[in-house]
Amino acid sequence: MKARLGFVKIMAVVLGLEACDSTKKDKADYEIASPVYAILAEKSLDYLAGFELDAFAEMLADSVEYELPDGTKLMGKTAVINYWKSYQITAGIQSMRIVNATYLPVETHTAEKTTKRLGTKVVIGLTNEMVFKHKHTVVKMNFCLHFNQEKLIDHIDSNYDQTLISLVSHKSILSL
Repeated sequence: MKARLGFVKIMAVVLGLEACDSTKKDKADYEIASPVYAILAEKSLDYLAGFELDAFAEMLADSVEYELPDGTKLMGKTAVINYWKSYQITAGIQSMRIVNATYLPVETHTAEKTTKRLGTKVVIGLTNEMVFKHKHTVVKMNFCLHFNQEKLIDHIDSNYDQTLISLVSHKSILSL
């Protein structure tokens, strides 16, 4: 609960500082977006965590890009879904459960320096409770989901420490 409140406070300060910067134009570079996008983001991650990959795929644009923490980029809906199907088998993951998630929908009005994306995104902080062949681990994660005009996810950035996942999934595979 404290982590979620901390994440919300940090995001509120960042948004507040940007909105109050007197060197900016009259209109802020971004604002809070419709809560509909937070609901869509939550639904999509719930599908992913439940390995309901067909339902997850319906929320993705055909040209979706998914950036993993190690820098790997998955291009296209088929590649993303195939990755998750394969990951389920190769890592030996049995379940994931999202807890203490915070969803912040943001509408950007100017292109970001790094991604050059305009539009609506949802910044997410969460804890993922994962079970690999009866071994449990908990990982703090951050995601950013970008939505296109049709309210489909066209870009996913994920950031988390993969060390614990690698250790637990590797041991799971060795113990088979």
